[in-house]
Amino acid sequence: MQIEPTRTFIQRTEIEQPKATEKVVGSFTEALRGLLTEVERTDAHASELKRRFLIGEPVELHEVLIATEKAHLAFQTLLAVRNKLLEAYQELTRMPL
Repeated sequence: MQIEPTRTFIQRTEIEQPKATEKVVGSFTEALRGLLTEVERTDAHASELKRRFLIGEPVELHEVLIATEKAHLAFQTLLAVRNKLLEAYQELTRMPL
């Protein structure tokens, strides 16, 4: 059985940690990008239904209202996530070094 020195073990651990952090940051970024895309998509769909309703195309009013409410809820969710991120950032900046 070969025994490795502690210094070698610490160096290997330090090398592996940034890769794990990059994966977390990457997946978090993708999640935020997906949330933004979903908000844009729901808003565009609601806007399109409103436009079609206003020009007289056969669109049911309840469909327009439901799409508008979905867009509103998606935007509120995005705002809540943004606010939590800002709070976390502010908390980190207040921490002593």
